[in-house]
Amino acid sequence: MKKNPSQQQLSKLLEYYQKRRFSDAEKLAKSITKKTPKHQFAWKVLGAVLKQTGRISESLVVSKKSVQLAPQDAAAHYNLGNTFKELNRLEESEASYIKAIALKPDHAEAHSNLGNIFRELGRLEESMNNYIKAIELNPNMPETQQNLIELLATYVPENKTSHPIVKVDQEIKKINLKEKVSGIISDDKIIQLFCKSSGIIKKHHLELGTNLSQVYRRNTIDLNCKRHSTIFNNFNIIPKFCFGCYKVQVEPRSILELIKLFVVFDQIKLVENNTRKCFIEVRPEISGHYKGLIYCSSMEEAYQIADYLEMVLKEHIGPGLHAAVKRGCSEYPISFPDYKEINKSGAQLMNYNEDWKLIEEDYDSKSSIKSSKNITPTLPGLSLSDVLIIRNWIDYAKGIGDVSVRLLKQSTVGNQAIYRASKARLERHNWRDSL
Repeated sequence: MKKNPSQQQLSKLLEYYQKRRFSDAEKLAKSITKKTPKHQFAWKVLGAVLKQTGRISESLVVSKKSVQLAPQDAAAHYNLGNTFKELNRLEESEASYIKAIALKPDHAEAHSNLGNIFRELGRLEESMNNYIKAIELNPNMPETQQNLIELLATYVPENKTSHPIVKVDQEIKKINLKEKVSGIISDDKIIQLFCKSSGIIKKHHLELGTNLSQVYRRNTIDLNCKRHSTIFNNFNIIPKFCFGCYKVQVEPRSILELIKLFVVFDQIKLVENNTRKCFIEVRPEISGHYKGLIYCSSMEEAYQIADYLEMVLKEHIGPGLHAAVKRGCSEYPISFPDYKEINKSGAQLMNYNEDWKLIEEDYDSKSSIKSSKNITPTLPGLSLSDVLIIRNWIDYAKGIGDVSVRLLKQSTVGNQAIYRASKARLERHNWRDSL
């Protein structure tokens, strides 16, 4: 039995993996581990290949072997932490990332992923500190910056920190939205709100952006929408949960009305503090441009909230905006037209197909997408995350030709991808200026 594989074999193995030739990489890695079972590198690559190809449980066994063979290899512990995370074994993932950091204190990715674990475990101060450490080690980590910004929308730090992202968020949070919802919210108030908050970012010379386009106000219930949409997209079935999901929808007529609706949604008091969001419509197959949604757990609740919201909209935004009750996700009726029909008295036109239950159960048994146990509700008031997303709304408004966007005086386009997508959207969905 050979002690070590040849350098040529190792180079070829790495080449296969980097070029995403996973089948070839797997065959070669298995061949090497069989002939030289104590050579750790092939085990490490094999674990990565198995993870990349969705065989997480198999990857776990191999990743453990990699750590066993090279306990001082920080990368091996980091890979094991990633595999534990995929299996939702958060405490074991935490331990692996901590070990990786102990071996390599400047491991920015391990700090970042540990921040994600702490966030899921509800340990938000530790989460923030690890995000900050990761960014300090590697400033070119936009996803980690985004995670920190999103965390701050739900959390006020316990201890003082000098990190500029945290300082800017705290300064923006001092802007009082409550004074904006006394009577009709004027255009001037919205313009002042945006200019003041955007000015804080500029004052600190931060070059920040986001690819997000939806501003949420979440409660503590995880709707697990990622799981439901994945099931629909993969199997063309509507999950059972979604047959009890109703939404109250509002369609603002301009970028200014969308920001006004955001202010209303931030301040509105609902019995169950229902999750709600304002967003720009970017799905090519779905009509409309500006939208706001309130998630409801029953048809009865949805109609009650819709009636209440009609009054709130008239009081704070003015006449002409209406609240409509919808069922589930807008994509579902494309495949199942009867799903969107709502019968206020009696049985619905479309009900759950019990034959789909086994498909859902099989998916859940194999999937790493689990419902989160620790959902931290969004803090009321304006945050840095909100402002960055509103900037994207403005780029979208420019793309579709909403003339009211000129009042917000954002001269440059910050998010070219959203701007181009909004212009392309006009080929299928016309924009009629309502002003």
